[in-house]
Amino acid sequence: MSVSALRADKHEEWRLSAVGWVRHRANFADAAVPSARRMVELAQARPGQRALDLACGVGVPAHQLAEAVGPTGYVLGLDIVAEMVDGARAWAASRGLTTVDFRTITDEHDLGIEPGSFDLGTCRAGLQYMVEPGAALRSMHTALRPGARMVSMTVGSPQRCTSLRILEEVVARHIEMPTLIPEADKDVPGTVALSDPADLEALYRDAGFTDVTTEVADHPIVGADSAEEYWDVCENSAGPFILLLRSIGDRLRADIRDDAIATLRAQFPDGPVVMTGETLITTGTR
Repeated sequence: MSVSALRADKHEEWRLSAVGWVRHRANFADAAVPSARRMVELAQARPGQRALDLACGVGVPAHQLAEAVGPTGYVLGLDIVAEMVDGARAWAASRGLTTVDFRTITDEHDLGIEPGSFDLGTCRAGLQYMVEPGAALRSMHTALRPGARMVSMTVGSPQRCTSLRILEEVVARHIEMPTLIPEADKDVPGTVALSDPADLEALYRDAGFTDVTTEVADHPIVGADSAEEYWDVCENSAGPFILLLRSIGDRLRADIRDDAIATLRAQFPDGPVVMTGETLITTGTR
């Protein structure tokens, strides 16, 4: 598949996902607080700084960045999906945030940013889905001033990500098909494409960043008050899974849902569902 075709496929997956991400924003944003705060800490964000967030989605970690840079600072989030950007803008407006802005970009090559105009950069759970993550890091390197820090978060080992494991196990009991979560391959965009710290750090160095380090830790990924709510999130926010559900009949969809809810209730018998996963938080200096 050509780069342009692959990019179009990924864009469509995220366009389909955007409705669910906007609707279930709290499920992702609340769970993201520990990892988002850690990213802001590693970025060494301070009052008055300008922060650039690539693949901003519905605005995480824009909230934490806005708190860190304060009323004299500025946060700009960029994303390829207009529906995500619209959701992020609506969230910021509802919070009365006037120092946070969001824009749509075409791809990771052209961010539309004046070189050296930002004091720090972030990209949470975005690089692994990009067709050319190296180009994204080079673009961020250009946008940042000398000495600025660039912090990204990607998903680590798929075996340690409970949401991926449960989703695949449930679906596999009903449908014979290739795995929903493929083996990690840095050349194929996907959830675990950049799960090896060595691959991620090499991309940073190739983009011109120095003092590159990776912090590996388990963090919450997504949460819900019940098994039913969690499966609603899955059905509406995961592009490849949305496409799969559209390809099967109503009865099979219902059987998968019933199985998933029973599985989740057994794993989380005390109520709330909190999915954790291994994360890689990589930092480099411009």
